[in-house]
Amino acid sequence: MPVHVVRLGGNNINQPKIIHSLTSILKKIENNHILVVSASENIQHILVSGLELLCISSQTYSELLEKLCEEAALVAKLNQIPELPVFEQSLIPLERLLQGIQYTGDYSLALRDQVLSYAEIITTALLHDILGHAGQTAQLLLPQEIGLIVTDEYGSASILKAQSVENIQNRRWERLSLIPGSYGITQAGKIARIGERAADYTAAALGSILDVAELELWEISKSFKTADDELIADASYIENLTYAEASELAYFHHSSIHPRIVEPLIEQHIPIRVFELQNGKKVLKTTINSSLGEQRQTIKSVAHSDDIAILKLNGPGVGFKPGILSIVTTAFAKHQINIRSVITAQTSINIIIGKQDVIKAEKISRQLDLRSVNQIEFVSNISLIAIVGHGMQTNHGISAQLFSAVAKHEINVLLSGSGASDLVSYLIVDEQDKQKAINEIHKIFFKR
Repeated sequence: MPVHVVRLGGNNINQPKIIHSLTSILKKIENNHILVVSASENIQHILVSGLELLCISSQTYSELLEKLCEEAALVAKLNQIPELPVFEQSLIPLERLLQGIQYTGDYSLALRDQVLSYAEIITTALLHDILGHAGQTAQLLLPQEIGLIVTDEYGSASILKAQSVENIQNRRWERLSLIPGSYGITQAGKIARIGERAADYTAAALGSILDVAELELWEISKSFKTADDELIADASYIENLTYAEASELAYFHHSSIHPRIVEPLIEQHIPIRVFELQNGKKVLKTTINSSLGEQRQTIKSVAHSDDIAILKLNGPGVGFKPGILSIVTTAFAKHQINIRSVITAQTSINIIIGKQDVIKAEKISRQLDLRSVNQIEFVSNISLIAIVGHGMQTNHGISAQLFSAVAKHEINVLLSGSGASDLVSYLIVDEQDKQKAINEIHKIFFKR
């Protein structure tokens, strides 16, 4: 019997209307379905912040567990469930892990991954309880139980498809299986996370291994639209995207999918279909394919990110001085600081990083021997705005339209970039100009 692989957003356990539609849909399914579940953001936040507090003795393991129980009680109340047996069972091994961390006051990267995997496990356990209360039978399977093998790069592991195929293809799947996403098991038998918001990467790998006709995403937190609908109220859904366009938008956190979702699907050209659950039905919103197909419009979306800062290494001739960039990038990689982009000029090297890395990056930069650099500064109150779509280099008027939109309204562009890819051009503006810039750019490309 064919197997359908679905990635379900974990935040939906707090949405009774969506849960009602979900249970209605599941009652009607005929083929076997695998639901790969992402973490509830509330549960993940409790675990991430609680783990840090536990190590500095600002919170006990029992207080952390109490917060998880309070969140679960809220989920139960919203969904009118009297008891949560699967959730309660999921806390038992987590409690032992947290006790050990509180006792030692420290943890390894591997242990951190093991604890944080419970964000997905607990969310999936709560969903199991919700479905059980609605009369829906399901099996809860952990990635280590199905043999999803990953590399031992803790926090950013990759799925090893060849090593996982036999385990997963030979399993006898039941009508409905629930699997926590975002992590797997190393060949040494340890838990390793494949990243945050990575349940769809898990789902894509399973879909590839099982050679599904398509991968379905149900109720992702942020749909693919022509702009963030929190900023542009009348932003419309994007009907079709390529793998590359979807990955680019995910990189900008424009949609709540992982940028690596397409990796396992490329070779088999497996399409991705994004659905919203409404009134007991699934409604198709976006289809993501490997090919361009018929292009009605070059620009698909105006994306943005506030999570950036610029490290400026200033000095006469720094752009031509060999070795400066290599020293910085090597040091940043050692301390797990991700470099988003680099723009150089003769008197300045501009390195774009995440806001959360500013303090650490500044400390590291000032300790390095950077000859020719006489000033190190950071710019943080900025926003990155990008237009995304294939054809940037072949449609020569697009860049002119982009810059005329901001120039006409006296929006100062701090940095700009294009040409590295045929599907994205971006500019960086002061954070206070973000709303106005996005409004004007969106008007030019989508309101003709």
